[in-house]
Amino acid sequence: MLEAGNPMFLLIPSPSNERVLHPGSVVESDATSFVAAFEEPITPAVGADLNAFCEVRGKLFQQAATVIEFRGNAECPTIAFKRSGEPVSAENRQTFRVSILAADVTARVDKERSCPVVDVSPEGFAIIAAKKYTLGSLVQCTFTYDETTVSTMARVQAMQVKKDGKLRYGLLVPRSNIAARKSLQEISAAAQRVQLRRRRGAAAA
Repeated sequence: MLEAGNPMFLLIPSPSNERVLHPGSVVESDATSFVAAFEEPITPAVGADLNAFCEVRGKLFQQAATVIEFRGNAECPTIAFKRSGEPVSAENRQTFRVSILAADVTARVDKERSCPVVDVSPEGFAIIAAKKYTLGSLVQCTFTYDETTVSTMARVQAMQVKKDGKLRYGLLVPRSNIAARKSLQEISAAAQRVQLRRRRGAAAA
């Protein structure tokens, strides 16, 4: 796994403990290290310990790694990693958030329209908004990804102020809304498949 040309995901620990998978592609690889390119602006610190993921024959595996060098620009970074130990099976795949920022999906949150959806998981999603929402409050959210629509009340779990002044919210869908959580699971799985297929195609071209 994590061989040159393979699509992969990077999990970067965050203060809010959100487990977001950031898509990338392996461009160099050997027995002790690998280098991956990313299409989204991520900036893990040199020396940071994190996990890389790769799908092998329909199963997700994770590789512990340490950032050793940050290359390129912040918008489309290339990062070098040192491997830590052997890859292991990733059994808790359903707990990850998958980035869909590149898909340009927007949501309506209460009366605010066109809020970019940053990432999704079977339990919730994150959006960028201009309006302030109270932590712990419930908001009505609606968005569509690839013909699957989610319309649900969601609880504001986390908030982060971005450099441009806009606000990033982590939203949790109540367990009681089984239909919405099922739709989120379908979207999360579809987003992973699309990203992996696109990167395989780019590597083969």
